[in-house]
Formats: sequence, structure tokens, C-alpha cells
Amino acid sequence: MKIYFSGSIRGGQEDADIYKQIIDELKKYGNVLTEHIGSKIQESNLSDEEIHDRDLKWVMESDVVVAEVTTPSLGVGYEIGRAAEFNKPIICLYRKNGKKQVSAMIAGCSQIKSFEYSSLEDAKQVLNEQFRDINKDWRNINYLKDGSPVQVKAYNCLTKLGILDSLAEYNPTLTGTIPIGISVKESDLDIACRFFDADRFERVVESIFGKQEGFKIEQKEKAGYWVVIANFNFEGFDIEIYGSAYPVTAQNSYRHMLLEDRILKLLGEDFNKEVVKLKELGTKTEPAFTKLLKIEGDPFSSLLKLEAYSDNEIKKLWN
Repeated sequence: MKIYFSGSIRGGQEDADIYKQIIDELKKYGNVLTEHIGSKIQESNLSDEEIHDRDLKWVMESDVVVAEVTTPSLGVGYEIGRAAEFNKPIICLYRKNGKKQVSAMIAGCSQIKSFEYSSLEDAKQVLNEQFRDINKDWRNINYLKDGSPVQVKAYNCLTKLGILDSLAEYNPTLTGTIPIGISVKESDLDIACRFFDADRFERVVESIFGKQEGFKIEQKEKAGYWVVIANFNFEGFDIEIYGSAYPVTAQNSYRHMLLEDRILKLLGEDFNKEVVKLKELGTKTEPAFTKLLKIEGDPFSSLLKLEAYSDNEIKKLWN
């Protein structure tokens, strides 16, 4: 795995020791392309243009971007923005300081996960928790083959249908409750996709799956975004293909799945059973989680706030 670490160089050299310690921790997870940022002495024979082109190439090559954003930096902000443009997972770390606030353009971006830390141990814990999810390739459904009977059936269904191969240009990813093992009888197979042209995506989906039982497709605005949604039945499953202009990793269905998977693993079998019990009674997944964890507000948006919680903080909600 290639990791791009970003931190203020010209304005944050007092943090060089912190950068170095974070970089040393990141080496556990992969190759850090920007190890030089941890040095107090920045020597380069490159021009500004050459540095820009080199660093942008590294951002494009990276699998994940980690940024320490305590010290405001135009350069770091630019790198984060380009990483978001390239659909990279982005983790931002910051220390709370009364004089410095993290920009709302960082804290408010759905593609960026921002975490406050007080000590290096806090930062290490955050990185451990985040890379645990990043290292699993949810786009490869082979993990279903060794799962529950429902997961094996879902694998066979999707393989026979060829949906992931036929829509490969749209980064199709199975989301929902079947991948994380809390499905009930009514659970469907949700395929999240990213399009750049909604009309073309609609035509492609209809040309491939238009003859399937119960097929229907529509374009509409949902939660302020333009989406394409197709539904049909195959091999006993209700299948929904959901397309958006947003990267799949930034779509709520994908974010909910990763977060719910993390919570289920943290809280164990008893919590899992309670979630399934509520779902069998007709409660939707996100409301089931927020009810059990006593989280108020809209369950779909409120649950996502837990992305910034540590494992221990999530455990305390259940205990």
C-alpha cells in the first residue's frame, strides 16, 4: 500500500518531530511516499513547479492520504482537495488549539475523516482503526464465498448475473446488510455505483438488465443529489443499482456499511443479535443501531457522527 503523508512544511516545522512519529507509525501499513516531511531540514534542488508535479504524481499513485492539519497550510489543503478529486481515502489528524480551528472545508467534507488527538498514542489508535477498514477490499466479493448461507447465495447470484463485471467502469460495490452479516429475509442486494453521465449510466444499466423480472429505472433528486436507481429481481433477490456522481466511498450506503461493520465487530454477538431482532420486527438498519446506542436525531445522519469516535468511545455507548 502506498501512503501519502501531508503536513505543513514551511509553516509547521515546529511539528516536524510529530510528523516523523506519525510517519514511522504509517510505515506499519505501507510505503510512505513523503517520508521527507518528517525532517526539520527540507533540502531540495527542485523548482516549485517540479515539487508540485512530483507531489501531485505521488498523490495520484497513493492508496490513501493522511494529513496532519493542526497548522493551517495552503499546500496541505490543495493536496487534500486533489486527493478528494482522485477519490482517495483521506484521514486528517489535528490537535485542538484555541487559536487554530480546522477549516470547515475539511471538517465538512464527506470524503474526509477528521480526528482530534492529544497524544501520539491517540493518533496511533486512530490510524489502527482506520487502516483496519481500508485494508479490506469491499469491491471484491470473494469474502462472501466463505460466509453464511445467505452470503454464499448472494455470491452465486451476483456471479451468475455478472453485475460487477458488466458495470466495472462505474466502480460497482455491494453495500447493505448482507456483506456485514445482519441481513433478514427482506434484505436486498444493493450495488452502489459512480457515474459521470447520468443519462449514459441509465442507458447502460437498462441495456444490460432491462429484461430482468420487475425491472424499473428512474432518475431523480435524492437528498439534494441527482441519482439513478434501478430495481429488479434475480435468483430470489431484490436487487437495487444506485448510481450517483459521488465516489462510492463517499456515498452514505458505503459509509454506513463500513461503520456498522466496525460497530458490530466492536460490540460483539449480543449487540449483533439485538440489531437483527429489531430488523426482524421491521426497523430499518440505521434506526436499529441508533436506538440501541441511544443516539438522538435523524438516524441516517446521526449514525455517521460515530465515524470520528474511537473504539473505546463506541464501546461506552453500548455499555
